[in-house]
Amino acid sequence: MAQNSDSFLGPFIAIVAIIWVTDSVGTTDWFNKSWYSLRYFVSPTEIHVNVRPEDCNFMHAPLGSKGCQYEASVTAYNATGDLVGGEGAPEYSHDTKTGKPIISWDKGKTWTWMTASTLPDQKIKSVNVSWTKKPD
Repeated sequence: MAQNSDSFLGPFIAIVAIIWVTDSVGTTDWFNKSWYSLRYFVSPTEIHVNVRPEDCNFMHAPLGSKGCQYEASVTAYNATGDLVGGEGAPEYSHDTKTGKPIISWDKGKTWTWMTASTLPDQKIKSVNVSWTKKPD
């Protein structure tokens, strides 16, 4: 009987360890800065990550699923502070007939004229990461 419980204990400990390592590494500041730095081609010093709340963390007391999770909400800005990437970012283009700059807030379904005479610089300078709580 002892052999069966021993053969179960090893894989159980391995699974708990994998969950802990994945959860711990995936929520660390250095990991998030590295990931978004590579994704947006920005220096890690220009990535600003808010502290991720731990109330949904599997390893946070009491251990186990909390029925929720946090998802990253990312916004990216150019050097002048214009929103140019991430969630909620508009699409910029030029009108094909007049060449005037246009903007879309609904992923290109509708377009409106921009008040500025030129499009904002699309080069991302800084990235902000915040967390949104979602139910499982």
